[in-house]
Parts: sequence; C-alpha cells; structure tokens
Amino acid sequence: MRTTTLFSARAFAGFPPRSSSRARKLVRMAALVFPLAVAACKDDIDPIEPQPTVSYDALETPQEGSTVLLGTIITPTGVMKHGYVGIVDGRIVAVSENKPDIPGALFVNTDGIILPGFVDIHNHVIWNVLPRWTPGRTYSNQPEWNQDPAYLAVSAPVSNLAASHFCDMNAWGEMRAIVGGTTAIMATRPQPCVHGLVRNLDFNSGFYGTTELNREHIFNVAPGDFPPPTNPIGRAQFTGLARFFIANPFYEALVMHVAEGTDAVAQEQFTFLQSQGLLNPKGVLIHGISLGASDFQSMASTGTALVWSPRSNLELYGVTANINAALDAGVEIALAPDWALTGSSNMLDELKVAARWNTERLGGRLTDKQLVDMATASAARAVGVHDEVGAIVPGLRADLLVVRGDISNALRAVINADAGDVDLVMIGGAPLYGARGLMSPFWAESDLEKIDFPRSPKVLATPIAGLSLSSVAARLTSALAGQGTSLAPLTEPRR
Repeated sequence: MRTTTLFSARAFAGFPPRSSSRARKLVRMAALVFPLAVAACKDDIDPIEPQPTVSYDALETPQEGSTVLLGTIITPTGVMKHGYVGIVDGRIVAVSENKPDIPGALFVNTDGIILPGFVDIHNHVIWNVLPRWTPGRTYSNQPEWNQDPAYLAVSAPVSNLAASHFCDMNAWGEMRAIVGGTTAIMATRPQPCVHGLVRNLDFNSGFYGTTELNREHIFNVAPGDFPPPTNPIGRAQFTGLARFFIANPFYEALVMHVAEGTDAVAQEQFTFLQSQGLLNPKGVLIHGISLGASDFQSMASTGTALVWSPRSNLELYGVTANINAALDAGVEIALAPDWALTGSSNMLDELKVAARWNTERLGGRLTDKQLVDMATASAARAVGVHDEVGAIVPGLRADLLVVRGDISNALRAVINADAGDVDLVMIGGAPLYGARGLMSPFWAESDLEKIDFPRSPKVLATPIAGLSLSSVAARLTSALAGQGTSLAPLTEPRR
C-alpha cells in the first residue's frame, strides 16, 4: 500500500466543530498517534450506544466459501463482455473468459455488468439523514456557509442527536451510499457500529487482520481543524503533526479539505501547505476550487491527489475545481459526493454530474473509463488502498458491484445507472445488498429484509448488516420529527 496520512471530514471523525478550542482539537488528532494524549481528551468523547461488531472475513453465509459470478466485467485493461469472477475466502482468485475450476463454488449468472465497488473518499456520513438543503445563494469559502444562520438551523438536528443516535444515523448514511454502489467510505467515527455495512476506511476497514478500531493507515482531518493564519501556534502544531504523518511509514494517506472556496481565504490554505513542504505523495486535497494551473502543477510534481465533488461545489460556490488544469498537470483525480445535504445522494448520482460537466464544460475530454476510474481505481490509489480494493484483479478483496444495463456499452451503462439498477453489492465476497434474484442463492428468505424502491425492490442481508433498516428508519423518523425535520430518503429522483 502507498504510504499516507489523511485529513478530512466536515468535522473530526464526522462531527461538526464543537465548542472546544482548536488546540484541544489538535490534541484529539494527536491522540490517534501519541497514545499518552488519549487520557487528556477522554472527557471530550460523546457516549454512543453499543452495537455489535461484524467482520466480513469471519462471516458465514448459507453459501459461505467460494463463488463464481458470470457477467460483463469491467477490468483495469478493458471490458470483458462474457467473463467470470472467481471468489474464494473473500478475495478474487480468477478473472477469465472461461469458467474457473473452483471446487464447490456457488455459480451465479448476474446477467449484468460487474465492476469494483465504489470507493467514496469524501463524505460526511451522519449528515446524510437530513433532507437536501438548497442555500439559495453562493458562498466564497467554507467558514462563510458553515457560520450562516440558515445552515446552522438546518444542521442543528445532527448536532443535537449525534450523541444519542450516532449508530442509527451512521447506518442510514451508509445505506444511502450502498444503494448507489459504494463498498468503502470515509468520514465516520471510531465506534464498533461503523463496521457491518460499508467498509470504513478511516476507522474500521477490515484490511489489517482485526476489527479493532483505530488501526487504519489513513488520517482524516476536518475543515475546522485547519488553523487559520491568525493562529500561528496552531499552524505550527498542525505542521508538526502533518510532517510526522508524512514521515511515518505506517500512514498511507493524509487527506485535507483545502481551497474550498473562490477567494483569498480558500487559496491561502494551499499557499501555506506549499510553503511548509506539506504537498507530498501521501497528500489528498479535497475540493481545490480556487487552484490554478501552477497549483496543480505543484500537486502533480509532489504526487498530491485531488478529490473532486462537483455537485456540492456548484451548489455552495457556483463553481468547481479546474479539472482541465488538473488533467493538464497530470494530477490523480478521485470523484466523491461530499455529502447528500448539498452534493449527490450517492456515487452513481455523482458520476452523472461529472459526466454532464465533462460534456458541457470539458469538451468530452474525459473518457467513460476515466470517469468510472475516478470512482474506483483512482480513489483507491489516492488513499493507498489500491492493493486491497478498487479493481477486479486476482488477489484483491471481492468488493464488487453489479448493475444492469446495456452490456454493449458497459462503461456508459454504469454512468447512466441509478440506484434501481444496482442488482448486487458484495463486500469481501459477502453479498450484502441487491435484487432478490441475485441475493436469494446466498441467503435464506428469513435473512433478507425487503427495501422498497419505486420501480425495483431490493433486499438487505441482515446477518451482515446486524440491524433492521426499517427499525433504524422508525427511530430516526421519530427523533428527527422531534427536531422539526424529516428523515432523508435513501435515494432522490434523478435530476
């Protein structure tokens, strides 16, 4: 895996900035690296209701063991129109045009398009319980909208309910990602309930032989934890921590919200990072809206990646990152929704926004393969997990997505697909969610919870999920009603 360090999340570990000082937040960040600091910040951790921990690797399904999927396969080198994916013990062991000889394997004809599950490296999961917010204006930088009374009113229910309802909020947010094909996500919180739905790259991915929390090689920092230029002591502490992560081979990605906006406030963050030598091969910069050609050239020369979130950028700022300049420089670009509050509901929806931007503003410069890669292989490379997920090749984890569509133009079919077209989501070879026809070979009927969609009902494997989604929805509906708002739907109508 690539050596990295991550800074991301609309607030540290998925929460908005609290009343604690920036210095205390930095102590909380340091506590993940320096264990002695943990005692100093224990009283700053909210209580969370306990939930069972589920391990994909340890899971036994009625058809536990080996599986062979037949379908049209999107591989790193092209599209295999009639191919087989062999899965043993949660990993891909074969990708071929001929049926692999795997004794005892369950054979499933997907009659669809098989591709890697989406890797979402920019989201703020628990906020996705809220209905969409349309500001009605644009902003110049992140602090401007984050302090807007209109936003504070909309976001208050999350702040008020997070301590008591985090696990349900996180489950609903992760489910909104799953229905759009996501198998790995970032910006959750170190609680046992973050394992069981999608992989949580910042706190519990399952990649390192344990389900113990805080063993991840990715470090995530919130926008509010980037000290302003008026806080030189905070800046010095921030720089010291970042240099530690960059130099430490344990860490694989350092993800930061940078240049989120159009003005000098946004651009100054990038200038500071550049002046301190903090652009680096582990670096992942989210947004980059204010950056110009020379900035992207600096990123490319240091191996720093970009996360592009076009819908949320356009909603909040009226513009998005200069993708032409980033492509000209050779910057690695990943695609992610930001959050459903102002961004896309899921990765499939964000792919459509990117594809439309590509047609209307980039002259069709990006190929369909490049667009799909931004949501899979490029995202995995950006945060250093490409030796685990992000592609369909032998040896990687079987985190897979099956969508229905025109197999004669499979990549475009993926871009055109919506949640109703998602027929199977597998994580570590375990079938988690999908159409009943593809889930039934793996599970007893009593293990499958029906999820109604307008034109295409789906089912969720409750032994993996470790929850009843209808019960989660009922609790959240009641809690949010008490806050004067409603629960966001799993999906939204196509735009």
